[in-house]
Amino acid sequence: MSLFQCEVCGCRENTALSWQGFRMFSDEIDWSYAPEREGKRLCSACGPKHFKNGEPTNCGRWHDKFERVFLPLGMFVTNCRGNLAHHETGDENYRAYALEVSNV
Repeated sequence: MSLFQCEVCGCRENTALSWQGFRMFSDEIDWSYAPEREGKRLCSACGPKHFKNGEPTNCGRWHDKFERVFLPLGMFVTNCRGNLAHHETGDENYRAYALEVSNV
């Protein structure tokens, strides 16, 4: 399971549950809802709701397959093992950096 940090909200996400972060499908997506998100690695909740042809993507909401953990934006990278690691220390214990967020 490869994890990454969403470049919009900062949450931890799994590539399998967010279409590899939506980058591969950029040409097929209707980005009019948030053009500034095109090309960014997005979680399922920050991802687009529609394709260019108007069909729903079934995204734009959290998948609820696991808990949504928010981390300081831009502070984590995917390491060579596919785990999230703090970009300065290499620490894989991302939960130690989790932010408390209400009303998400």
